[in-house]
Amino acid sequence: MNTCSIVKDLMPLHVEGLASEESASLVERHIADCEECRRYYETMKQDYESHEQSRPEPDKKRQIEELIAQLGKYQRRIKLVSVLVAMLMTCIISGAEVHFLSTIPFLILTPFVCRLYYSRTLPIVASTIPFGLLGGLLSENNSSYIPFFTVIALVNAAIGIGAALLVKQGLRQAKTAAKTGLIALGAAILYFGCASYFSFWGNPVGYTKALLQTNEYVKRTYEQGTLDFKKVFFNFKDRRHYGKFEFVMNGVRQTASIGFHRDGSVTDEYKFKLDNQFSEERSDDLKTAIAAAVDPMPSLNVQASPQAELEITQDELNANFYYLAPDKLDKAEKLRASESGKLRYKILFGASDARYVKLTKESFLAKSAAVLRTLQERKLNYHSVEMKAMDPSGNIQTVELTKLTTEQDLPGSYRTFDPERQKDQP
Repeated sequence: MNTCSIVKDLMPLHVEGLASEESASLVERHIADCEECRRYYETMKQDYESHEQSRPEPDKKRQIEELIAQLGKYQRRIKLVSVLVAMLMTCIISGAEVHFLSTIPFLILTPFVCRLYYSRTLPIVASTIPFGLLGGLLSENNSSYIPFFTVIALVNAAIGIGAALLVKQGLRQAKTAAKTGLIALGAAILYFGCASYFSFWGNPVGYTKALLQTNEYVKRTYEQGTLDFKKVFFNFKDRRHYGKFEFVMNGVRQTASIGFHRDGSVTDEYKFKLDNQFSEERSDDLKTAIAAAVDPMPSLNVQASPQAELEITQDELNANFYYLAPDKLDKAEKLRASESGKLRYKILFGASDARYVKLTKESFLAKSAAVLRTLQERKLNYHSVEMKAMDPSGNIQTVELTKLTTEQDLPGSYRTFDPERQKDQP
């Protein structure tokens, strides 16, 4: 084998620095011993170095410009992605009403910041439509809310973008007056836009205040576990934040809102439901008690309304009362009796106010006396009882009972009035 031929074949790779370590070592060992190959190698090396030196230098300025252009393209893409992600998160947070975050006007502030950060308006506005639809879809409201929220998101985005354009235009101005005027106008648009947002969605201060007040009220008023906090929501009609709580009544999971007024009074929907059900149950119990006493039995309509603030819990309601443990049962029974004493009952002989049964005065007083005897015999507690029926002439006749009323007092409390004129008659 001719070693010189092999070495000469490897020399170009060795000169250009492309040969492997084994090949380069072979070439170096051979030219150290072979004079002819060494001269051939040195000639090749000189030619290569001369060629490299004579090669024109690359256009460094052009390379830098291309690099800057490439970096600018990447930067614009990164900015666009950042803007789209910010708009997506904004629409989701506001549309789905994510607790405290939904009270911050991101629908205005995010487009405002995005337009300051990103040089194009169309992508910001266009993204509002699909993202607004998604945000509305995630809401707890019905499907009609989806287009409504999309329009709201679009309008708020326009406000934020408009304010940003004015600020950017102001920053470009050389004159101080023009600069100040445009920036102030942009700030004013941003301020009034946020104020409008607060009037519809609430504000962080009101949210935090309602969160603390309502939870403290529930903790102070009801036993632990009675109400479970769900969220704070804003009622734009009365511009007030309310706490929404969950509870179970009659085996059904329900919600109730609790809110504080400026004068310190409380709107407690849970208490209202307790009072209303207690009144309805006492009305049904009274109707059952007096049904057997009134003979023949006409249609009866019994309604109860509190004459003082009730202080009851679910233990006093029929669905729970009959299943209470003995220690709770005695307490609940006493409370049921005392709270029943705050109720004013209206007993209508007839299906409703518009459909009275016609009774003679004598028959009406006799049935009223029977009702009074039943109340006394069963020792039913009540504040007062008003009984109504229609007489043969079409007038409304009434009798008023209290716990001190006797049968001899009934004729004295008897009254009639013309329902058309609502005027007492002797």
